[in-house]
Amino acid sequence: MEKRNRIIAPRNVVNTKMLYMLYILKELSKGEVVFGNKILTDFRDMFDSTTMPFPVSSSTVYESLYELEDREYVVSKWSGEDLSNKRSKKVYHITDRGLNFLNANLDEYVLNLDKTKSTLDKLKKMLLK
Repeated sequence: MEKRNRIIAPRNVVNTKMLYMLYILKELSKGEVVFGNKILTDFRDMFDSTTMPFPVSSSTVYESLYELEDREYVVSKWSGEDLSNKRSKKVYHITDRGLNFLNANLDEYVLNLDKTKSTLDKLKKMLLK
């Protein structure tokens, strides 16, 4: 049987869960106040006007926050005068473990995004030449 040659093209261009986790940790490392709805708003505002809107998923954002907390990369506390008040929100703060995770993974994630872009640029060039 003849072995077929295949072009290796990225199927999953962006690992959104890792993107959310790194973005949350990056914002926290800068001293920003972070809570679930703020992350959703940040992403929606950033990608709202693009030709291919980024799929913003509240479930993925909250799963990411819970996972960060479970891994002890962040700690949370409720803010607001009354916990039963609808204006109360869970606010997150980064831990030393979270800073270590961010520093160990951010550059590699960005490098993978650059590699993916490079591959897509080559495929585009092939089609347009």
